[in-house]
Amino acid sequence: MINKLLVYDTKYGSTEIIARWISEEVKDIEVKKPNEVLSIDNYSLIIIGSPDYDDEPLESIRSFIDKFKEKLKDKKIAIFVVCNDIEEIEYEDKKKGGKYNLDILKKYLPKDSIVLEDVLGGVFNPKILDIKDQERIVNFFSEIGKPVKKEDLVFMPIVNKLDRIRCKKFIDNLNKI
Repeated sequence: MINKLLVYDTKYGSTEIIARWISEEVKDIEVKKPNEVLSIDNYSLIIIGSPDYDDEPLESIRSFIDKFKEKLKDKKIAIFVVCNDIEEIEYEDKKKGGKYNLDILKKYLPKDSIVLEDVLGGVFNPKILDIKDQERIVNFFSEIGKPVKKEDLVFMPIVNKLDRIRCKKFIDNLNKI
């Protein structure tokens, strides 16, 4: 009997890779994108995964949470966010990265239902960013005092923080629930 639901969305693919890793090692799990979920009634554990963009989970994840907000109160919830700034920092009184990204996702969820949470790394490839995300990155670097021009993004290195070992620890904890 399938009693776990993993709901995720992805923009450039990192969260999808992590969702696949989870699905390969967690028994009795169904994996869906938010718009594919019609009901959560038959699941005891809901796992929610989202990348962090502009200090927010993806809109599709927020919509899923809004749609099932009342029913989520009666479920066990595990969450993970995918970002490249795994460690949290404070810059000019702004909290960024790591657990702060988790806190942002948690503000949409019934806190008493969350039984597991983690920050997992993704891949940052400036060469494939859409125009809006290119502007976001330029603004971010400007905010932290390291201005970069939009046309120079293609020269930035690809940063791969996908970490199957770290993900495996999250999976091991999921399997204990």
